[in-house]
Amino acid sequence: MDARSLLPLSPSLPLGLEAAEHLNDLLWMHANLAEALRGALEFICSALKFKGGEIFVQNRQEEQPYLHLNLRSPEAWAQPKGREHLNALVRQIIQEERMLHGQPDLGVGFALPLVSPQGVQGALVLAGEPLSNTDAEAITWLGRSMGRRIAVERTWTGLAGGRRGLQKALTAINAAHSAFHDLETVETLLAQAVSELLGAQQVVLYLLEDTGSNLAIRKTMGRLGEWRSITSLRLERGLVAESARLKIPVMVSRVSEDARFDPQYDGAPGGTDAAMVVLPAIADQRVQGIIVVYHPVGHMVSDEEKRWLSVLGGAWAYAIHNTRLINSLRVLNANLEVSRWQLINSRNTLRALFDSLPNSIYIVDRQYTLMAVNKSRVSRLGLHPSQVVGKACFAALYGYTQPCAGCKVMETFMSAQILVRSLSEQAEDGSLREWEITTYPIQGEEGATLQVIVIENDVTERRRMEARVIQSEKLAAVGQLAAGVAHEINNPLSAILANAQLLRRDLRSENEEVEESLRLIEIASTRAVRVVQNLLSFARKDNGELAWVSLNQSLEKALALLNHEIVARGVRIETHLAEDLPEIFGSPENLESVWINLILNAMDAMPHGEGYLIIRSWKEDDETLCVSIRDNGHGISPEHLPHIFEPFFTTKGTGKGTGLGLSLCYQIVRQHGGDIQVSSQPGDGTEFIIRLPLKLAR
Repeated sequence: MDARSLLPLSPSLPLGLEAAEHLNDLLWMHANLAEALRGALEFICSALKFKGGEIFVQNRQEEQPYLHLNLRSPEAWAQPKGREHLNALVRQIIQEERMLHGQPDLGVGFALPLVSPQGVQGALVLAGEPLSNTDAEAITWLGRSMGRRIAVERTWTGLAGGRRGLQKALTAINAAHSAFHDLETVETLLAQAVSELLGAQQVVLYLLEDTGSNLAIRKTMGRLGEWRSITSLRLERGLVAESARLKIPVMVSRVSEDARFDPQYDGAPGGTDAAMVVLPAIADQRVQGIIVVYHPVGHMVSDEEKRWLSVLGGAWAYAIHNTRLINSLRVLNANLEVSRWQLINSRNTLRALFDSLPNSIYIVDRQYTLMAVNKSRVSRLGLHPSQVVGKACFAALYGYTQPCAGCKVMETFMSAQILVRSLSEQAEDGSLREWEITTYPIQGEEGATLQVIVIENDVTERRRMEARVIQSEKLAAVGQLAAGVAHEINNPLSAILANAQLLRRDLRSENEEVEESLRLIEIASTRAVRVVQNLLSFARKDNGELAWVSLNQSLEKALALLNHEIVARGVRIETHLAEDLPEIFGSPENLESVWINLILNAMDAMPHGEGYLIIRSWKEDDETLCVSIRDNGHGISPEHLPHIFEPFFTTKGTGKGTGLGLSLCYQIVRQHGGDIQVSSQPGDGTEFIIRLPLKLAR
């Protein structure tokens, strides 16, 4: 198996369960201890990316180690001084029973004692980069697995004239539980080994619950090696309950003569008097199970048999303990995996929400570094979020070398307040876009601002709507004023005009100078009356007489009325009128006056003999009809453009315009529920687009 393929199951477990299983297979598949430890050392170095290492198995009677293995040890360790320092480090680890995260001067990345229930067996030293505290704590089980393998080897060697059958059974038990096989296999091997050891009449195993209660599962094996019964019970009295409570072994030469014996709880073979051995299997300072052996009366358990029972009981205890730990780890890892998928799902949901928002959003830190940015923002640059994350926001988003002028990010970091600023930006099509940029602080638990969220809202259309509302209010106010003024001066003007006409008639041939003066009075009065009529039309709230109107016919009629003026000025007219446009319900006279005003304004702006006018009509969608009137005149300057629909605003010379024409156009279009827009560049002509709603269509 390739150690690099054994990935961790969680961040807190650098070697996962699969790796742990493989390591223990290596430890127990070889009968020779040196081969087993060397295989384990190679695997550990490969899996944890260490350069090499050494294993020291201490000899309790002599100074020299019982076993010493090395794998690609650094050259410094082979030098006398380096070896001396390394040996001193190993003695310290063994004596103090503590691990070492790293010692750079020796090239030691990690070292830990190899421990077992019988004590410290040796030390493992690895060469390379130091492990973090978290990773080091998470793999301390390496020392326990290797220490237990060494302790078992010592036990075999220490048992004089050891029994090969028991050694084989013990190896099988260790291999079974170390490789995380099911506990039933371990218990079957254990019962068979104990039965062989003492010539038992019956072996009973009690598996205690790990909840700290006195609940247990009792399994009874007969002479033929089969499980005769499996029951659950509560250990309330008897020799087994006493051994579990006091954590001590109990030996009884004849159960029928011991008052503490209770056949209901101690599981005696029916109708047979026997001697009894009760051995608590202890691991992690807790009784994990109880071994009960019934053997013939008169058989004295020897010291060697007691030692074998102790070793077998310890192996079973650690099998139970490890199985429970592994099951807990598996449950924990399953929960972690569920949590991980929930986090991934939540992250994906939030990311999708983040990217689907139409607003431009990004998050920056105190160095203006982009921590996150949504697709709406980077789509304005034609990029993907991954191409700008990690870069300075002013450089990645605006192409600047320093923070933007008026940027509120740092001010938000300092004040922890929500701040707003405005920005005007020219789009690729040359239009001006208005942005409202808001900065929001992201605060930590202690109240400090850790990051800032920046939200950019395109408020161009909102600004236009606000301007239209202001314009409408201004027009309404001017209209009221105009109506009052018009009524006040209309009657005197009518009297002046009438009297001037009467005097001209009576004095027609008597005095030419007087007649000329009267003619000038009449012309001026007529012009003043026309201004008053325009004021009254501007102030009037009604839509005129309504009827079904064809936009194309209305445009053609306006052109016919202006034909003489068009020919006189040498203006070329090009029309593109869509066919089969639906009629709308409106005022024919008012709409014609809109076209006439716009065409006259266009002709005034074009050079004599070089004018070129394009008039179009079309259906924009199922709800809107459009008319466009475009000229090649001198255009409108940017400073004048916002004011052209204001009453009395004109750029024409004195006596050439009243400044009411476009105001009337604006009012008529609005009365029809429509909208009028203008686009113009100095020297490049002007285009008016009128949109009328089809809700008025027949």
